[in-house]
Amino acid sequence: MQLYAPFVAFFLSATVAGAAQVVEVREPAKIAAAFSPQASIRVVNVWATWCVPCVEEMADLRAIRSTFGPEVSVIGVSLDDMLPGDRQISKKKVAAFLDRQRIAFPNVYYVGNSDALGEFLRFDGAIPITIAFDRGGRELWRQQGRLDRRKTISTIRKLLGRSR
Repeated sequence: MQLYAPFVAFFLSATVAGAAQVVEVREPAKIAAAFSPQASIRVVNVWATWCVPCVEEMADLRAIRSTFGPEVSVIGVSLDDMLPGDRQISKKKVAAFLDRQRIAFPNVYYVGNSDALGEFLRFDGAIPITIAFDRGGRELWRQQGRLDRRKTISTIRKLLGRSR
């Protein structure tokens, strides 16, 4: 439990403050600690500020989160650290982007090995990618490429019916 205490404190403070914050994560398995424990469906979206379809779907992700409330936990995983440059400047750029997009769901700034993340989430590195899991971590659905808001909401509704 102590391992996850920094995540809990970070995400509670982000929710209260309403401002976008990002926490660095080096190990892919630690991403799961950011999910709300009561959520039936856990959605991971891997994205970057330099990815045009990723930027375009942010409003859709915000709508998905607000549609389902606590039943669905959404986590963003930024790959902005994959580009060379100053990590702190890049991380601030990600936080500013999230603020402009009014994104309140938790986001992590991934600083680990990209191959390890690809292996953990079973993807080849092409983004955006969105993956839904149940509480036990079993994959239920994935979308490679830009989301379609209506189709994704419909799919999640069906998944919620199955997860109860």
